[in-house]
Amino acid sequence: MQRPATTTPQALLKAALGRWRESLLVLACLGTAAFPEASQAAESEASEAAIQAAYLFNFARFTEWPASAFVTKTAPLNSCLLGRREALANAMISLNDRPVQGHPLRFFQPERPEELKLCHLVFIAETDSRRRAQYLQMLATQPTLTVSDIEGFAQDGGMIRIMRVGTRLRFEINRNQTQKSGLKLAADLLNLATNIVEPESGASR
Repeated sequence: MQRPATTTPQALLKAALGRWRESLLVLACLGTAAFPEASQAAESEASEAAIQAAYLFNFARFTEWPASAFVTKTAPLNSCLLGRREALANAMISLNDRPVQGHPLRFFQPERPEELKLCHLVFIAETDSRRRAQYLQMLATQPTLTVSDIEGFAQDGGMIRIMRVGTRLRFEINRNQTQKSGLKLAADLLNLATNIVEPESGASR
């Protein structure tokens, strides 16, 4: 029996680098791919990581940081990872030097808490809830876009949670937290969110 064709992580990343709405639609379709054989587990993990990395890239494209967040107008935009996600780290590294609003994208993995201040965008994969809460507390007052795929992340003070809805990846946004940190999200990004979380009022749309 012939093995069904699969989409490579490189192809998934390439698909995300076009126009925003088109790329999100493409990614949503690619996110439905199934990998039924046990031998394809690693491929499945790499493909989902590639989709997540593409989402991170597009989140950065449609987020405005204050000028004070960068040393110079052409300084790198540091995309960071907290926690162990080898496939996601590799996918994020593959996007190094892509231009984002005049800044080259650079992958950076902090080794010490004080290095968090160097991050403009950070994906939090930390599974320990206490440590995750500490990270969010440390980042709460600085202009760093925080993203995760952990349940309850946006309600707990994170900014964007990537989540699986059926067989597709979607995202929800904590708009209050982005505003408190001095970040401005584009209207297109807000409109594409499945849910806007408003933790202070307990409401969402």
